[in-house]
Amino acid sequence: MKKILSILLVLVMVLGLCACGESGAKEDPNQLKVGYAKVDITPDYPVAISGSASERVSTNIRDNIFFTCIALRQGEETYLVSTMDLVGTYDDFANMVRSAMANETGIPEDHIIMNATHTHSSVAASSSGKEGIAKYLPELVGWAMEAAKKAVEDLSPAEAWYGSVMAPGMAWVRHYVISNGTYAGSNFGDFSAGAITGHVQEADTELQLIRFARAAEDKKDVILMNFPAHATINGSESEISADFPGAARDYVAENADALVAYFIAAAGNQTPTSRVATEQFSGDANIYGQELGRIAYDGLNNLTKAENDQVSFIKRTYVGESNKEDMHLLPEAQKVEAIWAQVGGRGTSEGKKAAKSHGFDSVYEVTAILNRANFAPTRSIDLKGIAIGNISMIFAPYEMFGSNGRQIKDGSPYDMTFIVTCSHGHAGYLPDEKGIEIRCYEAQITKFKPGTAELLVAEYLDMLTEMKGQ
Repeated sequence: MKKILSILLVLVMVLGLCACGESGAKEDPNQLKVGYAKVDITPDYPVAISGSASERVSTNIRDNIFFTCIALRQGEETYLVSTMDLVGTYDDFANMVRSAMANETGIPEDHIIMNATHTHSSVAASSSGKEGIAKYLPELVGWAMEAAKKAVEDLSPAEAWYGSVMAPGMAWVRHYVISNGTYAGSNFGDFSAGAITGHVQEADTELQLIRFARAAEDKKDVILMNFPAHATINGSESEISADFPGAARDYVAENADALVAYFIAAAGNQTPTSRVATEQFSGDANIYGQELGRIAYDGLNNLTKAENDQVSFIKRTYVGESNKEDMHLLPEAQKVEAIWAQVGGRGTSEGKKAAKSHGFDSVYEVTAILNRANFAPTRSIDLKGIAIGNISMIFAPYEMFGSNGRQIKDGSPYDMTFIVTCSHGHAGYLPDEKGIEIRCYEAQITKFKPGTAELLVAEYLDMLTEMKGQ
């Protein structure tokens, strides 16, 4: 009997040692970990709304807006990629929020990337002095800090999967051909010359997806969506809205039982609606967003596992020449500016007539020329990239055109390259060669010398090649 008890005691000790060994096993320091947080940033008081030439103040909420934060960690390096339902992440505002997130988490500011979904129906967070903004900004900083902290606390081992699906008819280039053979250069063009017959360029309609499959049973997968179309459907003058990106991510989150973040791709000249009536999908943000979400959800069935989980990071500062075009028109622009001061601003009907009567295509062109007079000779922007195995993401602080985005995706050494625009700054539009040729709205107001877009395509491809070799 004593012999049996001794054997049992030894077995218990061995099993105990095995259990201790398993519980004390160290995690692989190179294991990719992903965390997610989503914080409501909807104001419950009137605020100025951005995304329009006219002054707008919110009167009600169409749908709530959010700050979403993705944490990526490998070894000792952690990165935060955030996206929020705002029109842009302008420099001063973005730097303030990023600094607060860095102080909250201890993550270097360079590793914190800000992005906006570019909804034109959200808080004008960068417009200090306007209705409600002084109250809203401190709250937004607090929400960003909360999201950063929660995302880091949520870090969990994950595997990366990627893929894309075409979404035909869900985006169009917003430069049009009209019946007399001339161009309507943008959504703000003059269409009185005749009916629209087509588009100047074919749109990029690739919807890209990254899925971080998390191993822990209590952790949902994290899905990143990337599509090249402006969030400009919700046409209400006074309603806060996330526009179609909110409806799209909600659809995917509900149907895939996952956590979802939406990023705007190269959509500088691409829009979700069309003035060519036979091509228009829907002018309703919810209907359009749900359809885009359905396409994304179907695309989740055909993803490929990343070849490895090695995380790489790259940053460069690009210095480009400022746009000094058309400065001979400055005297006329100043005359229009004087009229605006008398009639109540550029957004009034009198203000628009003044621009036209002095030979300008739009009030935006007048403003651009006035601004160019004060531009420094060069402008600097930060370019960043993150890669996970054979997947890459580049972050552009401007509104890249779809054609230039397509060039980068096609020329990238990675199997898939996410192009995330309106990130960690907002340098405005960078039109492609065609846009400059037809003198579209974006070409009229760009802050950079014509041709800069093509130079930046080459810069990004060089960055991707360098990052691939790390």
